[in-house]
Amino acid sequence: MADAIGFPPPLLGKRALRLAILERGGDWLALEKPAGVAVRQHPWDPDRPDLDAALNRQLEAGKPELQRLGAELFGSVFYLDPAISGLALFGTSREGVARLRNGFGSEEMEFEFELVARDRSADEGERRTIEAPLLPHRSKAKMIPSTAKGKKARTRFEKRAEGAAGWSLWTAFASFIRPHQIRAHARLAGLSVMADSDYEGSPAPLLRELKPRARGAGLAKPLFLGPAVHLRRLKPGTGEADCVAPRPQAFDVLLKHLGLPQ
Repeated sequence: MADAIGFPPPLLGKRALRLAILERGGDWLALEKPAGVAVRQHPWDPDRPDLDAALNRQLEAGKPELQRLGAELFGSVFYLDPAISGLALFGTSREGVARLRNGFGSEEMEFEFELVARDRSADEGERRTIEAPLLPHRSKAKMIPSTAKGKKARTRFEKRAEGAAGWSLWTAFASFIRPHQIRAHARLAGLSVMADSDYEGSPAPLLRELKPRARGAGLAKPLFLGPAVHLRRLKPGTGEADCVAPRPQAFDVLLKHLGLPQ
């Protein structure tokens, strides 16, 4: 049985990718999603290749490693920001897609994210919960809080550790996620997520800023590219196994440089 799925160019861009299958159920699978890869079509990403289309195109073409999975089709269960890494969940039958999407909409799933941020709040403490309805911005690819027209959203944040230069490692928990929810709620919680320019995040530090005595190439490059957010764990539903997405190497390297737990 395949433990990864290959995507030759141009299915997901100019580079060939091979994405690990993180977990499988009777009618679903969880696939590793790198930052920069879209899960499904979305108005904010009109020209970006996506996993839904790439998987189904290869299945229709009779790719053996997909046929061996016994999939009737692939249907993504939720949208995950292309800018962040983590896992993507797919139903592999019409019944599976419908069941999982219903479970997602009924808030029966459990999401756990990791993020690196600076705490801009005065005295909010190490735990904080944000219940703020979110609404897509009229002209920008981002979410804004709106009690009048927004849809309900809730995220709980917990600080896990403090590192160098004011950076901390946080965990965010939710039972349902809207586009950009974790990033938008982090800002409302007073957390300035590393390299998240959409939500007033803090720029990623340079290695020479953390290690001024170091010498060599690469010291003037940002330690991380894109929002430092990772969907680490997902419980698809009652009785289903937890799905865990290993951190990307760049995320682990970042934590190491900041003195945060890996």
